Amino acid sequence: MTRIGSLLMLLTSAVVLAIPCWAQQQENHQATTSPLVQLLQSKGILTAEEVAMVNQASSPDEANTRLARLLLGKGVISEQEYKTTFAATAVAASGEGSAAHFLPAVLHTPQTTPSSGQTGPAPPTPAPSAEPKVVAAVAPLRVLPIDLPKHGGLIPDIKLGSGANLKLYGFFKASAIHDTASSGGATFGSQDWPLPLLLADTGPTSDSQVHIKARSFRIGSQFEWVPKGSSVTVTGKVEGDFEGDYTNVNNRNISGVRSSQFGIRLAFVRLDTKLGGTLPVFAEFGQDWSLIASSLPSLFETTGLGVGMGTLYERIPQFKVGVQFHSGDLKIQPEFAMVLPAAASSGLTDEQRARFGDRAGSESNQPGEEARLVFQFPLSHSWQGVAPAQIIVSGHHARMNEIIPGAAQAATTQTCLATPCTIRTPFPGNPSVPNLGFTTTTTILGATNCANPLGCDLAAFFPRGTEADNPQNIWTTELQLPTPWVTFVGKFYRGNDMRFFFGSQLNDVFSNLHGLFEVGNGISFSGRPILFGCAGGAPDPVLANTVDCPGTPVLAAHLQPIAGYGGFGELSFPLSRIFQADPEGHNSGWVLHLQYGTDRAYAAEARRGNGLARTDLDTAALTYKLNKWVSFVQETSYINTRAATARSKLFQGVRVTQAHDWRNEFGTIFTF
Repeated sequence: MTRIGSLLMLLTSAVVLAIPCWAQQQENHQATTSPLVQLLQSKGILTAEEVAMVNQASSPDEANTRLARLLLGKGVISEQEYKTTFAATAVAASGEGSAAHFLPAVLHTPQTTPSSGQTGPAPPTPAPSAEPKVVAAVAPLRVLPIDLPKHGGLIPDIKLGSGANLKLYGFFKASAIHDTASSGGATFGSQDWPLPLLLADTGPTSDSQVHIKARSFRIGSQFEWVPKGSSVTVTGKVEGDFEGDYTNVNNRNISGVRSSQFGIRLAFVRLDTKLGGTLPVFAEFGQDWSLIASSLPSLFETTGLGVGMGTLYERIPQFKVGVQFHSGDLKIQPEFAMVLPAAASSGLTDEQRARFGDRAGSESNQPGEEARLVFQFPLSHSWQGVAPAQIIVSGHHARMNEIIPGAAQAATTQTCLATPCTIRTPFPGNPSVPNLGFTTTTTILGATNCANPLGCDLAAFFPRGTEADNPQNIWTTELQLPTPWVTFVGKFYRGNDMRFFFGSQLNDVFSNLHGLFEVGNGISFSGRPILFGCAGGAPDPVLANTVDCPGTPVLAAHLQPIAGYGGFGELSFPLSRIFQADPEGHNSGWVLHLQYGTDRAYAAEARRGNGLARTDLDTAALTYKLNKWVSFVQETSYINTRAATARSKLFQGVRVTQAHDWRNEFGTIFTF
């Protein structure tokens, strides 16, 4: 079926009931409501006023015409379908019986793209011949589509006793990967998906690697509840995969490399209705894609979809609302969401991350805010199998808050004054938590907020602890232009503290003293070291481990977010369509993707972070879709990372400014 197929399949069963009603109405001219019109009203397609208008028709033929005009105006049927149906009705009026021709004409007319919203009657025209089938153009990857769910439009795989309908979906992907270089180090040096290079030394070589990956198994279910007599459509989605962390239990210590764990990707419920019977509105509750991540490249590698290389990639718990305006074929949808604020704090220990994930955002005591505005429209009404275009702008704001408790850090060194010398282990304390509190190795003299004439250590300045916060701001603009020959998708973003969204080279914030003389640091609950200083400070010329602050207070540094920008551009060519392959043949599924992405941090700020300034990604991917279940992909990528300071990073055991990796990944995707 076409875009009205799922609705009209449900309506077919009402045709038999509708015919006697129309015949009886033709005999006595009473304004009774047919079962078909009642069904359309129960699904929210017709309002009570529109049903009354149809019932006021003086004949079944006029009622058919009024109903067809309403369906055309709502976009349920196209102008061509309306013309065909009207022509069939006109012929039936001459003596063949109108009721038997109205719905069958709509049900079996080939689908075309609606025109610019014409709702008036069209002159009778001969029914057009079926349009030839063509290979569909490449559709942009849209994780947040704006197509409204139809009331009762889900064709279920499973029906639950509660009345909910379920439809299962998913895929299994197996791939073989070769990288000529790794990101380096004990943490990032052996993973089967790409991150920026130069995160650590690769040793004596570039650390080239081979991986065979079979953990990209994804499964999900769409839900729909259709309460009787309700104008609200209730839908939902639950989706997960095995791309999560590896297990750490005794029966997996040896085989952990092939035993990744299942994790939730999406889990939400959505309510749709129409204000005044015409204006679509919705509310959604749960975990869905971030509003600033609505355009993604069509990369084969999905464990890390261009993270740190031009893609803002994140799903996030949220409460979201939106409304959709129509003007002909133009759809305008503004959306607003309250989201979980998150910083992806780099200083958390593994145990902290396993227990609560993150805390700096939640401890700001305010939700994050996101907004998105989508314009959707067809570029041409004459193109078959081409998705509409979209223009998108979006933004994100949140605050992060770091708390330093009023305690002294554990000593990281110990001097033995006598033998034997006992050293505590583990050192300096519990490795499951950061070394919280303030440094106490330096005495500070003369500071105005120290009452002790002999000086204070840093912990004495803040006996109850202290806190520091910073903003997180991001905005994006996106463009999606599908055509029969090539589909272009482009995105640009700019912002600060984008580590959680895999941007700005995974940098977050740094301590900016703004000219203060450093006197020590404090470690927050998130494991972040925050500097402290005073104006005009200097080492004491006589006393060791002592700093003089000449009548100025000791203050915490400003947490300055590291800013950056980036984006990607992608061209997707439907090769089978371009070369006019048979849509039913074995050569109908060839597609070529060419993509360039870049993610950059401002070098002056990145030097205070992880020292990475820029990573570029160039990718070419050839896809062959054998049928609707099986696809084969060859993807070749060139990854290049540059440091913020010349010759500041170790690669192959020497100091370098940049490094590159050639990555080849071949595999197959089984879709269900």
